[in-house]
Amino acid sequence: MKKSLCCISLQLQEKGYKANTMTKTRFLTLERKNALSTVSQRTLNNVHVAVNTFAFCASKGWNYRISSDLFPLATLPEANLSFDVLPDKDRIYAEFKRGADIIKKNNLRCSTHPDQFVVPASATKSVVEKSIIELKNHATIMDLFGLPQSYEAPMNIHMNCYKGDTKDIAKRFIDVYNDFPVNVKSRLVLELEDKPNSWGLINLYDLIYQKTGIPITYDSHHFRLNNPENISPEKAILMCMETWGKYKPLFHYSNGKTGPTDRAHSDYVYTLHKELFENDVDVDFEFKAKDYAIEKFQTEFEK
Repeated sequence: MKKSLCCISLQLQEKGYKANTMTKTRFLTLERKNALSTVSQRTLNNVHVAVNTFAFCASKGWNYRISSDLFPLATLPEANLSFDVLPDKDRIYAEFKRGADIIKKNNLRCSTHPDQFVVPASATKSVVEKSIIELKNHATIMDLFGLPQSYEAPMNIHMNCYKGDTKDIAKRFIDVYNDFPVNVKSRLVLELEDKPNSWGLINLYDLIYQKTGIPITYDSHHFRLNNPENISPEKAILMCMETWGKYKPLFHYSNGKTGPTDRAHSDYVYTLHKELFENDVDVDFEFKAKDYAIEKFQTEFEK
């Protein structure tokens, strides 16, 4: 089992490795040349930070979940952006190559987790269209880092769609999924939801996995918040593992901030979800203290 750092290293931030963002308003206010220059510099910085985080994780023996914000405003239609229009494109592509080399040399497993607004099953056409654009952008970045087009490098999303009949929602999702390009389709996995009576294990297993083969991401905290069938954690994780076929599953681990029923994540581990550590899986540590949480876990629970 390998642990994964999610998006940010607090230790690297303290050394000045911080990602930059840019607002839509700021970009559109600037003259086009200045706007491109600004977003280009920030993208170069962000890819550089990601590459240094690869090296940091490799030194720790960890995997890494790539941040979703490497290229600010990349999917904003009004910005009309691509890597090739950025003034620093050559330096940016060189950083991607450096990152790809680190990943390959260290056998670093990387994933992404597009945000909650990515909802391919939405009944709203504009939401579906934006979701498709976002997923394609994530897949492009993974390709630039040389990551495999397979579940070895998963792109993890939630169904995040609750209104209406679940069978209708599943059909909408599958219709969109079937049209995804291969670099999205070959990586896409679906995570257990944390909202009660929503997209938990049985719905995902019966309505999505059995019809598409899409793996299910077991999230130990979400499972405890949304388990209407009262399945044991031991059985649930084995069911999710089955869906990954020949690929090693990448699952999620967190504790509730104030207790087991709190959906927010705690800073550090205080409850060991043993099923995660008794099976051959990799684990994303979704704790707010990031790398400090993993190190504290290794000290307190892996003696």
